[in-house]
Amino acid sequence: MVPARFFVTYQGRIVSALPVTPSVDAPARRPGTLVAAIGVAVVAALASILNGIMIATGGTELVRDLLVKAGMPPEMSDGDLELAVQLVGYESLDDFVGTFEMRGYLAVAAGAALLVFALLMRKAATWARTLVTVASLGTILFSIVIVGDETTGMMAGLAMLTILGSVLAIVLTWLPANGRYAKTA
Repeated sequence: MVPARFFVTYQGRIVSALPVTPSVDAPARRPGTLVAAIGVAVVAALASILNGIMIATGGTELVRDLLVKAGMPPEMSDGDLELAVQLVGYESLDDFVGTFEMRGYLAVAAGAALLVFALLMRKAATWARTLVTVASLGTILFSIVIVGDETTGMMAGLAMLTILGSVLAIVLTWLPANGRYAKTA
């Protein structure tokens, strides 16, 4: 039985069981999981972009630092540096520097894509969440390449931050609350 307070009466007769004032549904609030997914994806993207810029602009000094870290003397001449690079397995110093520049460009491109798609994910559309996932996988792949080869401590730290942030972004992106929000937004 419905309580009497839900009925509208007029001169003793029941006119309606609905309230007189229309109810306006409040817009759905963005879930915290979506806000967290966007935030984590942006942090991972910025770490990837910063790491890529450091690698791409490192040049000969980055190669020298890596070889010194590997045990070479810090006061190497350019001829010694060229010989050391050939001993590592590259044909020339330019080839070694070019390899690092390409890794840097790939990390910047994947990070930029993740940043753009994360910012487009505000309404949790399925296409945006899918593109965030694909871009996150790209940043993970390039970060694993960076960590797995010659690297400095800063490069490895930023790559690990990118990997952790990208994995977390993928998980947070596909939580059920985000899907429900996408249907209402």
